[in-house]
Amino acid sequence: MANDSDEAGPGDREPVGRSTPVTAAHSHSRPRNRAERGAKLSSLAMRVRERYAALSPGERTVADLILAFPGRLATHSATELAQLSGASKATVTRCFRRLGYASYAEVRSEVRREQLWGSPYYLEQGSNQWSSPHLALEAHVAADSELLGATVEALTAVDLGAVIAALGGARRVVFIGYRNSHLLAAYASSQLALLRPGVELLPRVAETLAGGLAGLGPEDLVVGVGFRRRVQTFQAALEAVHGTGARVLYITDLTGTAGALRSDWTLTCHCRGASMLDSYVAAISLLNFLVTQVARELGDAARERMAQIEQLHGELGDLV
Repeated sequence: MANDSDEAGPGDREPVGRSTPVTAAHSHSRPRNRAERGAKLSSLAMRVRERYAALSPGERTVADLILAFPGRLATHSATELAQLSGASKATVTRCFRRLGYASYAEVRSEVRREQLWGSPYYLEQGSNQWSSPHLALEAHVAADSELLGATVEALTAVDLGAVIAALGGARRVVFIGYRNSHLLAAYASSQLALLRPGVELLPRVAETLAGGLAGLGPEDLVVGVGFRRRVQTFQAALEAVHGTGARVLYITDLTGTAGALRSDWTLTCHCRGASMLDSYVAAISLLNFLVTQVARELGDAARERMAQIEQLHGELGDLV
């Protein structure tokens, strides 16, 4: 990719330089609360749609490219953007100025922040680099395999034995998760419930989260599943749990480890795969492993419970 230093021609120079990738050290530039996040979310696309009618025909070709492939702004220079859109570098520069940006570097920083935050809108590149779906699938599976390996390495310092003992021995095991994390929490809770009583997924139907958290104490375990992008309710729920004295197992991705959430154990799974959407193959594998190890630890008690459940399935005829 070309450097940003050649982004504007003579007479149309803008103050652009090499932009700095967003890191933890730059996290102060991210929106701090829901109101700020709402104002920032997809602000580039919003600006384009709001001002599209006022753009010149040449600028509209640039705008069309932005709306179709916004993620390319994180990897392509203004020169390359001009080549892709068929417009001149000067037209690209004027387009972003009409959209209210001081420089192309400002646009790129915004898109990179959204990519880091996990917005799939900015992760789709719109290009098919594989000659067939089978080759694309092969690359997809290979990327998922790398996620599994990276996740194993990330867990080397965690006392998994203590986690397994807590999952099997706590009085109540309460799972909390929202959005895609809710699917993971539901999967884990349903599997663990086959082995032992006292497993819950909150919030339950027709019940508030507060009602489900009531009565928690030091003998209980709360499993918070919080992959990006997390809702504010999730953090508020885990903060409330700390006041009860219950232990907390936090299962998250790399972006969750930098947060202020307190936990007794944190299990980090890698989730950025080959596609525009996050991959949860490592999370599912880890949850499956934990439940399997709990079954081994509970031994006869787990087998007896599963046998009772199977007997009831037969009596109810609810599975075919």
